[in-house]
Amino acid sequence: MYVQVSELSKTIKNRPVLQDVNADFDKGRIYGVVGPNGSGKTMLLRAICGFIRPTQGRITIDGKLVEFNRKLPENVGAIIETPGFVDSETGMQNLKYLAGINQAFDEEETHRLLTVFGLDEHRDKKVKSYSLGMRQKLAIVQALMEHQNLILLDEPTNGLDQDSVSQFLNEMDHQRDLGKTIIVATHHSDELHKIADEIYSMHDGILQH
Repeated sequence: MYVQVSELSKTIKNRPVLQDVNADFDKGRIYGVVGPNGSGKTMLLRAICGFIRPTQGRITIDGKLVEFNRKLPENVGAIIETPGFVDSETGMQNLKYLAGINQAFDEEETHRLLTVFGLDEHRDKKVKSYSLGMRQKLAIVQALMEHQNLILLDEPTNGLDQDSVSQFLNEMDHQRDLGKTIIVATHHSDELHKIADEIYSMHDGILQH
């Protein structure tokens, strides 16, 4: 199994935010994690990225342990909470900078994704001029542009109109066909049912299949 979450718990200020979470995520599949705000969805994605130190349990990616604040075993594409861009730079400058961290800028793939999401004509405009929906689409592009094998998306359709949601769903199908592992956390279960191979529900830090 590509990603394994085993007996994962996290307590913050005596409050359990993840409770004995067990889940397996395989390659070439789309997984949905559905639940209300505050249910633990974002915390689970943060744990998979190594952004938090679990109170107990472990996570492995491709058999390798995810460690808090250490380089991940695999390059992960992620949208977790509010995407952070430099407002005074253009969309393309932001993408080149972010890809440059891993020396992974693929101009052809980046332009393809910008075109898919209707941003190519806006690539040289400063991000401060972008609408909420445009910022969200730019965040999706940055999460996919480096050919990441593992893609973690927290509320990825936030601020998107219906056409953009359709573009997103089609692109997720394409990424799955490429063998990617995709985990989408959202409270919009209707959208997920169109593409997800498996859906988990989450409430009060408890994940159920």
